[in-house]
Amino acid sequence: MSNFSDIMGYVGLSTGEAAAALNVSEDEIVRWCSTSDAPPLHIWQSLVRMLDEIRYSAEEAAKGADLDHLDASDLNSVQLMVPGQAASEFAGPKRAATALAVAALARVFV
Repeated sequence: MSNFSDIMGYVGLSTGEAAAALNVSEDEIVRWCSTSDAPPLHIWQSLVRMLDEIRYSAEEAAKGADLDHLDASDLNSVQLMVPGQAASEFAGPKRAATALAVAALARVFV
C-alpha cells in the first residue's frame, strides 16, 4: 500500500475511475497503488483538487443545513453534488463528500 492508494481509497475511486479522472492508464494507477513508485507532481495536484472539491461540497452542505430544525433522522437523507470536473462524475467522491457533511452535521448532536 502507498499514500497514493490511501487517497484513492478515501476518495472512493476505482482503478478505472482514477485512470479516467487523472488521464492515465489503469496500469499506472495499479503501479502507484501497489509499489513505492510515486506518481508525478501533476497527478498529486489533480488529487488535491479533487479532495478540495469534496471538502468544499461537504462544508457547503453542512453550512446550508437548518440546524435549528435538524433531526438525527435527517442525517440519513443528506445528498449533495460535488462541483468541479475532477470529482463530479464518480460516485466515490460524492460518497466521501456526503460522509464528511453528515459527520459535520452529526456534531450538533454530540
